[in-house]
Amino acid sequence: MSAARAGAALPLIELTAIDKSFVPQRPVLRRVDFDVRPGEIHALLGENGAGKSTLMNILIGLVRANAGAIEISGRPVDLARFGPSAAARAGISMVHQHSTLVPAMSVEENLCFADPSGGLLFDRRRAASRLAELSQRYQLDVPPGARVEDLSVGQRQRAEILRALDRGARLLILDEPTAALTPGETAALFPALRRLRASGRGVVFISHKLDEVEALADRVTVLRRGAVSGTLAAGELDARELGRLMLGRDLSALERPSASGGERSSPLMRLRGLSAAGLGGGCGLHDVDLAVHRGEIVGVAGIDGNGQRELEEVLAGVRRMDSGSLEVDGKPVRPHVRTLRSLGVSHLSGDRERAGLIPGFSLTENWILKASHSDERFFSHGLLRAATASEATRVAIAHFDITPADAAADVATLSGGNAQKLAVARELSGEPRLLVAVNPTRGLDVGSTRFVHEQLLALRARAAAVLLISTELDEVLLLADRCVALSRGRVHAIPADADRAAIGAIMLGGQGA
Repeated sequence: MSAARAGAALPLIELTAIDKSFVPQRPVLRRVDFDVRPGEIHALLGENGAGKSTLMNILIGLVRANAGAIEISGRPVDLARFGPSAAARAGISMVHQHSTLVPAMSVEENLCFADPSGGLLFDRRRAASRLAELSQRYQLDVPPGARVEDLSVGQRQRAEILRALDRGARLLILDEPTAALTPGETAALFPALRRLRASGRGVVFISHKLDEVEALADRVTVLRRGAVSGTLAAGELDARELGRLMLGRDLSALERPSASGGERSSPLMRLRGLSAAGLGGGCGLHDVDLAVHRGEIVGVAGIDGNGQRELEEVLAGVRRMDSGSLEVDGKPVRPHVRTLRSLGVSHLSGDRERAGLIPGFSLTENWILKASHSDERFFSHGLLRAATASEATRVAIAHFDITPADAAADVATLSGGNAQKLAVARELSGEPRLLVAVNPTRGLDVGSTRFVHEQLLALRARAAAVLLISTELDEVLLLADRCVALSRGRVHAIPADADRAAIGAIMLGGQGA
């Protein structure tokens, strides 16, 4: 412990000069210093691929650093023996962006599941009492007795925080905690985090939303290309400066070019009375009417689980309609992958890992993934033109600034932002007439988000149509010419003058719906 720190409260955790490489000569982290103090919310920012996840995985024991030191409450950690169990015993817990709770279990059962301090038998009353006490203390409301699969995204997140607190967490790492929350749920989360801070706990807040960081954080550390580019105190926080530290340059205002030749008289695509069964007991779609014209972006706002995936799959041609119709250029169309793509309908998946790109395939293989054997760009008499496909991929890599710039590389080696650039480039390569874009910037940094937004606006300017289905309300409000809300499988109009509170109520199926 340094003399300068002798008279001050010890940090809860302190990482010093952390180095990490998964591949020789390609460092992921370079001499990173990071600490969290008791009673502090410390935000961690950086572009996709900057090293945030690797640094946090080192802190929770999932990844071993190549060099450096870790101290917990002033005590050095043996890096060779530091793993998830040791991190948990030290009170370090992470709430991941995607829930790790068991969906079929109740909140109380998840509270006790795999708890090393629990007994052999599940004591439901004791678990319910613990849940109620924690919920009241931190004002994190979760329906008692409810199955996790029946909870909203925000409720699942609160349940995960309560589970971590129940197991003695002194440091909570929150990975993109507001990515899929409504404005109301986000507003409810922030006071809870401040109460955690007031209790003396530390919070690591990982986010790409600079306004939230400004409102919440006591300090901010920014990573760029695996190294710390700056650490700022609360009084020094400024969105423009944070963006500069993340990107190494200023980010200018987003320009909205005018659409050329947009025709509003006849929709390019129209849904009439569309209904479809829900996935896994979900709400499905009910009597959906929706139209998208040339030269416009129509935004569909909503909370995950309200029919977004069903709508996406119908428009991708992989889910049957139970009733209603889908029309393109005024003509009924049976939703089928090849039929829709032949009509110029392109689909940017909301689940890049599951339905957008295939890990284990190269960038080139992913580039031609949706091309049929009749696509003369890449096939001749049904045979792949491998050299042509590789060259097309290299051109896209250069044009969209994808790194690493290797068409033969496994797509799994790309950061989230670069993987999304590849997916966007592929969908735009055929100059679609209509792009169905689902959560196109989820989990992306400000630079990659700006890139995707510019591509959508440029497509609109070329008189194409864009249906933007997003759980990011700010994104919908920024890009869309018209907005609707998808709530419980039904589409509701959003008045042009509606404020965020009114929109949140409509998204929840309440007032205004």
